[in-house]
Amino acid sequence: MIAGAAEVEKRNKFASMKYSFYLSLFVSLSVASSSSGAIWSSGHGDIGIGFENGQLEPHFHFHGEEEHDDDHGDDHDDDHDDDHDDDHGDDDHDHEHGEEEHAVIDGAEPTQEEYGIDELTLRVLGPTQPGVGGAQVYLLAQDEGLADELGSPWVGISVEEIDQGIFAGDLVTLSLVSVSGPGVFSLWNTDAFGGDSVLISSALGSDAPNQLDLALEPGHYHYNMGFSEPGAYDVTLRAEGTFRDIKGFASEEFTVSFDVVPEPSSLFLLALGAVATLRRRRRA
Repeated sequence: MIAGAAEVEKRNKFASMKYSFYLSLFVSLSVASSSSGAIWSSGHGDIGIGFENGQLEPHFHFHGEEEHDDDHGDDHDDDHDDDHDDDHGDDDHDHEHGEEEHAVIDGAEPTQEEYGIDELTLRVLGPTQPGVGGAQVYLLAQDEGLADELGSPWVGISVEEIDQGIFAGDLVTLSLVSVSGPGVFSLWNTDAFGGDSVLISSALGSDAPNQLDLALEPGHYHYNMGFSEPGAYDVTLRAEGTFRDIKGFASEEFTVSFDVVPEPSSLFLLALGAVATLRRRRRA
C-alpha cells in the first residue's frame, strides 16, 4: 500500500510539473505576442507559387467548391502517368475538389482564398506513423484518406497559377535551403506500387537531391512530409524558374512553419500556437 501511494504521488507530481511547464510557456509567449497565431489544423490546401510582375510569389491557397472543375484531383487510376511516378507526388488531375475536406484555420473555414506564406503555421499531430524504411515520423500524408484519418492538413504544392511559356521547360524548381527545428525534415513520394522516393531531407549524409522539378502541367502535387521529433520547425525553400525567352531567372526564398505535436493536449496546443505567433513576429 505504501509503495502504491508513493507511485500515485509520483505520477501526480509529474503531471503537475508538466502542466506548470506548459502553462508558464503559454503565458510567457502570449505576453510577448499581441495577436493570436493562425493555425492550419486540417483539410486541404496548397503551398502555392504564383508569378506576377516578374516575381515568383509563394503563398497559401485554399480552394472554393466551384473553383475547379472535374479535371483536377488526386485519383490513383490505372492510367496514372508513369513519367511522374518516380519524382513527382500525386497529381490532382482527376480529383473533384468539391468533395474534399475543407481546410480548418483557427477552428473555422478559411475567410479568404489566399494567405501570405508567413501568416499560417501547419499543425502536425502525433502519434508517429511509419515513414521511409519503417522509421517512425510525425506525418503530413500524401494520401488524402490518411490525412483525414490523422486529422492533419492535406498539403498540396501548386504551380498551376503560372502561365505556360514563361519558364524554360514549363518548370519551376523547388529546393531546400535550410531547416530550423529539433529534428529531421523529409519530403518523399510514394508511388502507385508503394515505393518511396526521398526527394528532400535535412538529415546529415542524406543522398536526397533536395529539389523538385514541378511541371506547370498538371501543376498540382502531393507528397509525404515527415518530422523525426516534436516541436517547432521552420523549413526554408527556394522557388526558381529560368525564363524561356529572355536572359535570366526568377528566384524567391520563403519559409513554411510547422508545429509538430506529440499529443493533442489542449494546453500543449495553446503553447505551440503562441510559439508560432512569436516566431512569425520575429521573422517579420
